[in-house]
Amino acid sequence: MRKKAGFLGFVTGIIGLLMAGGALAEENGVSKLTAGQAYERMQSGDPVVVVDVRTKEEYDAGHIEGAVLIPNEEIGEIKPDLLPVEDAEILIYCRSGNRSAQAAAKLMELGYTKVSDFGGINDWTYETVDTPWEDKAATLASFRAADLNGQIRDESFFASAELTMVNVWATYCGPCLREMPELGELSQEYADKGVQIAGVVIDTRNSDGTIVQSQVEQARALAAQTGAEYVHLLPTSDLIQAGLGGIYSVPTTFFVNADGEQVGETYVGSRSKEDWSAIIDEVSAQ
Repeated sequence: MRKKAGFLGFVTGIIGLLMAGGALAEENGVSKLTAGQAYERMQSGDPVVVVDVRTKEEYDAGHIEGAVLIPNEEIGEIKPDLLPVEDAEILIYCRSGNRSAQAAAKLMELGYTKVSDFGGINDWTYETVDTPWEDKAATLASFRAADLNGQIRDESFFASAELTMVNVWATYCGPCLREMPELGELSQEYADKGVQIAGVVIDTRNSDGTIVQSQVEQARALAAQTGAEYVHLLPTSDLIQAGLGGIYSVPTTFFVNADGEQVGETYVGSRSKEDWSAIIDEVSAQ
């Protein structure tokens, strides 16, 4: 009997150690994290989406840097526009933990598969910021949109480079896919020259504005297969309002400066690596 009890104690100890390294528990499919575990996920470099489900007033008074505001009361039967990717890793918090639990359960019901609740900001011992949440008029100089991993990008993405080459493509487009390996090479070659490349996968959006999850998965696979491992944005409502809704031919490519202003021409159709390199150099010199 003593040996059996010792073995059970050993197993219990191992399970406890495993639980300590990951989620504390699961409730209705929602992982429960401590503030420390959530912080580790945020610092991991993996794409995660941090969601504050309090009110705007609470958010403006102080929130976790990078968190998007989606009040619990506004989560209903339609997927939030800022959470278009169902398999994105989502970390949720509120003030004390009540609303985060409610919001996490509702998101699971909507089809999200990687939802973690780390409770209330009352237990957060790390830094916060008080930048107010703004409902912006969407332009390329002021927008929010998700990438293929569900991570939210805004105008600071363009501000991180002197010039961004925006390549609008589709998963069904042969010319798009044929030029993407060379765009991947150009992305690496120009990285230290203040130039970055971004894709926009135009056919991941339904006519009703919802994101097609199967298309997101296919776009991820194609980006990996072609070596186009730069950021690819989804045509969520902000990007459509910012002007992408008028693009009807793929590939279409244009350039944006650090202020989100388009510079140079709009190019319809694919190009060779040599042609794109010459165009990038020409636009960079403007």
